[in-house]
Amino acid sequence: MAHPIYGCITSSPTIKEYPVAASQYFRHAGVNAVYLDGSGHVTLAITATATLIGIAIVPVGKGAGTSNDYWLSSATAGSDKIQVATNSSAKFLAPADDTVTAAMRGNACDLIAVNDGTATTVDVGTSSTDVFIIDDIGTVAGGAVTDVVFHINPLKYQADT
Repeated sequence: MAHPIYGCITSSPTIKEYPVAASQYFRHAGVNAVYLDGSGHVTLAITATATLIGIAIVPVGKGAGTSNDYWLSSATAGSDKIQVATNSSAKFLAPADDTVTAAMRGNACDLIAVNDGTATTVDVGTSSTDVFIIDDIGTVAGGAVTDVVFHINPLKYQADT
């Protein structure tokens, strides 16, 4: 189960509201990296996603879903809206796929995610899409050594459409 403190740890991040693509699963306890599709709809980033617009702030409730673990957007694209933390200086706490060490600070790393309501993790040992930069071990923000503090790589920010 995800740690209840996962998400944005920066006070007053820049927030922008966007319409959501159809049938997107946003997990309540975790981070949900997102990008904009060709229609300008927020879409949940998956493992191979190479650019991000930010991290979604998940609405309360289930949306169109049936599980308390996630909020599911409508089957009709654009029917729902979601807020997204979009500033490149915002920091986030998330579970990592391995123990995080001080030597990893500054390393680029990847995202492990699918659009099915399961938890997103940070792949601290892999650098192929390089969407995240490791800032610290999760313990500095109340997490564990298997949690990571990160920010979105400024070189991987998607332009707002």
